Amino acid sequence: MLRKFPLIFRFINSRKLIFSHSFAKFNYLSNKLLQTNTLHVTKRFLNQNEKTVFLREFIANHNNTGIKHCWKCNSEIDFRSLRCDNKECGVIQKPLSEDLNYFEVLRVNEDWEFTPTFDINLNRLRSSFLKLQQRFHPDSYGFRDTQEYIYAQQHSASINKAYQVLKDPLSRAQYMLQLNNVSVTESESLDDPELLMEILEIREKLEEASCENEVKITQNENEARIKKTIEELSHAFKSNNLLLAKELTVKLQYWYNVRNAVVDWAPGKKIEIQH
Repeated sequence: MLRKFPLIFRFINSRKLIFSHSFAKFNYLSNKLLQTNTLHVTKRFLNQNEKTVFLREFIANHNNTGIKHCWKCNSEIDFRSLRCDNKECGVIQKPLSEDLNYFEVLRVNEDWEFTPTFDINLNRLRSSFLKLQQRFHPDSYGFRDTQEYIYAQQHSASINKAYQVLKDPLSRAQYMLQLNNVSVTESESLDDPELLMEILEIREKLEEASCENEVKITQNENEARIKKTIEELSHAFKSNNLLLAKELTVKLQYWYNVRNAVVDWAPGKKIEIQH
């Protein structure tokens, strides 16, 4: 029955996705989407990573489901449009943030073929963020329709949140693991005696440091650790080794804690490094 919907069948095979009851879920969703012309049905059945890829694939391959109606003038517009295409209307549309991941919220790749990746161009990310913030800043819509002002606030909030997460390697890694249903909590620790011993030695160095030059050496060593761990995270995500990515993400959190301890250093001050 699934082969009646070549998009769904091709979607599962090409992505090599292995989800519990995948065929049943995607077969059901393909029927529902074609019948109701709505994407909200995906929320009940797919996790965030599945939902994001499915949404993009479905829109790209089914023109009839790539259409929505403007909330104000009821004109037919592209599902991905952020404004009404009707020049006489042009109002902001309801945000798609519930159906998109942070990479797509920021339009990191404007052709919508972008797959979440740990390696991103930070200059491009910031440029996209600034353009979108300028475009949807609520202050520009205070005199407009109340509903449009509310949508502008929602757009602005989701854009800000997405940028804060993606601009930093640690939060970006945590978010990518979250997209794959891998949880990493702030209190999570590694079962690695050597790493814990290294953290204790760093703490002792900081506590025994008598001048900023000595602290600077520790800081440079730690920044080198952070750089190395980020490079290892890149390889882990590229190879889809999520267990290793989780381990490295926890390790990176340790190095960030060391970084914070260096910033807070003062002669004779007790050093606290969370671990």
